Amino acid sequence: MNKLLSTMALGILLFSTSCKDDEVENLVSQEQNEAITDQSVTEAYFNEAGDLSIQAFNTPTSNEIEGGRTNGTITIVVEGDTRFNGTVVTLTAAPDQPLNPEGTITIDFGNGQTDPSGVVRKGKIIVNYQGLRFVPGSKTITTFDGYEVDGVGIEGTRTITTSAFSTTPAISVSFLVKDVDGKAIFPDQTTITRNATHTHTITFGGTPGTTTWKVEGQANGKTRTEVEYIFLIERPLIFKTECAFKGFTMPSEGEALFTIGNFPVGLNYGDEGAACDNVVTVAINDLKQNITVNN
Repeated sequence: MNKLLSTMALGILLFSTSCKDDEVENLVSQEQNEAITDQSVTEAYFNEAGDLSIQAFNTPTSNEIEGGRTNGTITIVVEGDTRFNGTVVTLTAAPDQPLNPEGTITIDFGNGQTDPSGVVRKGKIIVNYQGLRFVPGSKTITTFDGYEVDGVGIEGTRTITTSAFSTTPAISVSFLVKDVDGKAIFPDQTTITRNATHTHTITFGGTPGTTTWKVEGQANGKTRTEVEYIFLIERPLIFKTECAFKGFTMPSEGEALFTIGNFPVGLNYGDEGAACDNVVTVAINDLKQNITVNN
């Protein structure tokens, strides 16, 4: 399966063709396993694109935003995130809008940039922003122009709207996240579609590696074989930068129900306080099995 590291997104990976446990076919058929894999790739790439858009949106200083309003388009640098290595990130801000800023941030990977983990991204992520950063009601609208991740094209619109901001007991921001007309286009030109509604809550820690993401909601669409699916989070998925820094991409906590056609698969990523790992417990009827997923 395509390898992709993202603090916020890739923990949602459910299975991959590189599962270490060959007994996975005892619980799911090859077609069902492929559907789970495809949905996982799509979930991961859309969430990572949202993560990149928030990172870019949060980067410009007040002076840079003012420079964008004054000078038209300026280049900004996103530091500390190797996924942006080799990219050109530009900011174009609408003039005379200091209290209700609007503008566009373009993340341009050109003909292809390879990050340190070996992921190749091409094309552009385009982020239109409206409102003051992280003030309730502010939003980003992310679209794509020829954007690909490891040969998988991504289309659709992701709208992220800030719903709440709190400073106690720690700084946290909540967002409503909607994906509309999402589509992942695989190298053989088959597609998986996606529409989703989630809430994301990010809680910032006092030091790097102590930030967490809580994800709730559901996604639905059709698999590459035109079978309808629903991915429903039943207990919030918790992602920790602590785990991501150690190379674990799965949520450390949470449960979901993945239904392919009429076939439900229960997924348990861990109970409260669980350690970082890449293990998910699959439950079908009364049968359970632990699956270890490679990065």
